[in-house]
Amino acid sequence: MKTFILSDHQDISRIGISHLIKEVCPAGEIIEELNSCTKLEVLLQQFPESIVITDLALSPFMDERVLKQLHITYPQVQWIIFSEEMSENILSNYCTNQHFSFVLKKCEANEILLALKYALKKENFICNPIIRLLMHFRKETKQCKEALTPTETEVLKLIATGKSAKEIAYERNSSVYTIITHKKNIFRKLEVRNIHDATKYTLRAGLIDTIEYYI
Repeated sequence: MKTFILSDHQDISRIGISHLIKEVCPAGEIIEELNSCTKLEVLLQQFPESIVITDLALSPFMDERVLKQLHITYPQVQWIIFSEEMSENILSNYCTNQHFSFVLKKCEANEILLALKYALKKENFICNPIIRLLMHFRKETKQCKEALTPTETEVLKLIATGKSAKEIAYERNSSVYTIITHKKNIFRKLEVRNIHDATKYTLRAGLIDTIEYYI
């Protein structure tokens, strides 16, 4: 018997997903988990091959860092990320991972059903709106790689991890003036105005991992 764990604070979402689960897997066990990451871990220990449906955008205890650690600890769990919006970095890191599926809450029932069916087969599913979004990300990544020199790319990655111009200059054995010049050129080429926007671009382009960013 397959176990489905619902980690979603929206009543209507849980009711709707439960109905669709019964359609694709009538004998499946549905557990609603809403309180804490600790409770979720207890359930994953009991059901290491379960299917977890979660809304990362609204969860008070689940984020990208927690998700990454849970995936490492429980590698056989299938994850369906079911949200109104998706993290660009989560998509970049897991869109080809067979244990992850991505569905927007605005999708029609047939796409949500497909996500459940694919998860039962231990395959990943991506809904059509997100496929279009990924194609946009890849276009931006290509443009980024074409626009920046290798040195500028390395400086951008260091900027995105929170290092100052002085720290980057020391790490690269360069002058602060040179790093500031690189920074100006990077911002001009990427058409961004500040470090926050440059960092978002770097994450979206997959140049750094979320964990690096948080560190």
